[in-house]
Amino acid sequence: MLICLSWLLMGCSSDDSPVEVKDTPPHLNVSDSLALVKIYNTIGPWHEKWDLNDITTWNGVTVTLDEMTNEMRVTGLEVYNGYGLHSQIPKEIGHLTELRSLVLAGGMLEGMIPEEIGNLVNLERLTFDGKGLTGGIPESIGNLVKLRRLDIINTSLSDTIPESIGNLASLEKLFLYDNRLTGRIPKGFANLNKLKSAILNNNQLTGTFPVEILKGKTTRFLFWNNNITELPFEVWNDDSEVIAPDLQGNRLSGVVPEWVFGTKKWQEDGMMCTRGQQEGYGYENVTYDH
Repeated sequence: MLICLSWLLMGCSSDDSPVEVKDTPPHLNVSDSLALVKIYNTIGPWHEKWDLNDITTWNGVTVTLDEMTNEMRVTGLEVYNGYGLHSQIPKEIGHLTELRSLVLAGGMLEGMIPEEIGNLVNLERLTFDGKGLTGGIPESIGNLVKLRRLDIINTSLSDTIPESIGNLASLEKLFLYDNRLTGRIPKGFANLNKLKSAILNNNQLTGTFPVEILKGKTTRFLFWNNNITELPFEVWNDDSEVIAPDLQGNRLSGVVPEWVFGTKKWQEDGMMCTRGQQEGYGYENVTYDH
């Protein structure tokens, strides 16, 4: 059982009752400690410097007491606007196996997101933000089945989105915008049945939009400013339960069938979701108001 600690000075449980003081003081898990020091020495310091002998100075770190082992485990590492962040994320980050939240935002992070991120199977939130990050989203991200929110934003990632992202059955928020992600939209998105918000604007995604990923979703996918070339007209059928994606600024072209103009869905959303296509693209028989 994990019990929350506030900077190691005062214990608390979920009902705010005091934690029983043990004869032997709790200690930080050795693997967690070594990993944190490696991470800090590689991509830090950020904000105030740490005293490596005093964990109360380790800003951005949350620890939790495991009563079974009398060890403190690292359950949160959150660095926002971390302009001191630099260098490549070390693979040792995968040793923090009790992490629930990992946020590395801002600064000059560079290189690839390590595959070892897939070891963090208890993660509920994962955020990477940094223009220097390159490569792709690791296939191992599909191991993070408890993940509820995924933000990979404002990076230079340029590979395809892995199909394994469809394994994230607990995912509620998916933000993959302002990157350079390429290729087709994974059909595995269809498995994200708890998804409430999805924004993938400003990438270089291509191909036909896979309508099957919309089924069972109560949210609208935003894919502004990609290179998507086709949206099957079936999304405008009033008998369909799907919510049409917002594809402003893509490469849709061709002729809209006459039956589409008579649907309630098109009249309410069609003009908004398909306007402003890239130069040289757009539906031939649709005139948009500016």
